[in-house]
Order: sequence, then structure tokens, then C-alpha cells
Amino acid sequence: MSASASASQAYDREAQNDRRLNDLASQLSTLRKVTTDIGNQASDSSFVQSTTDAFSSLSTSIKHSSHRLARSSGVSLPVYKTVFLILIGVLVIYLIWRLV
Repeated sequence: MSASASASQAYDREAQNDRRLNDLASQLSTLRKVTTDIGNQASDSSFVQSTTDAFSSLSTSIKHSSHRLARSSGVSLPVYKTVFLILIGVLVIYLIWRLV
């Protein structure tokens, strides 16, 4: 009986080792897939390139806008004074209306 018990234990250990080996193989396969996906995404530079192009376009647009603003700021000083006085007037009227 001890020989059959020993054989049974050996069979159980072998089955347990096979399960662990299959689990390890499954985990290794998953790791390989993840590594491959990461490598594929890292080598795909189209997203990075499109983002770089978008920021470049935005930078160019801001430069053009700032140049237009600089050219338009050549307007005479009385126009700025008038706009400033109108804004102050609107602010004062709003504050008075708010207090009442």
C-alpha cells in the first residue's frame, strides 16, 4: 500500500507541477503580447508627429496674431484713452447698480 500511496503522491505532484507550468506559460505569453504591443505603439510615431504638427501650427498662429496685434497697437493714444474711459465708466455704473 505504501508503494501505491507514494505513486499517488508523485502523480499529484506531477499534476501540480504541470498546472504551475501551464500558468507560467500563460503569464509568459501575456507578457510577450504586452511587450509586443508596447513596441508597436512606440514605433508608431504618427501620433507624435501629428501632435508636433498641431503645436507647430498653433505656434505659427499665435505668432501671426501677435504681429497683427503689434501692428494694430500703433493706433493713436486718444483711442486707448477713450476705450479705457468707457471701460471704467461701465465698471462704475455696474458697481453703483450692484450696491443699490
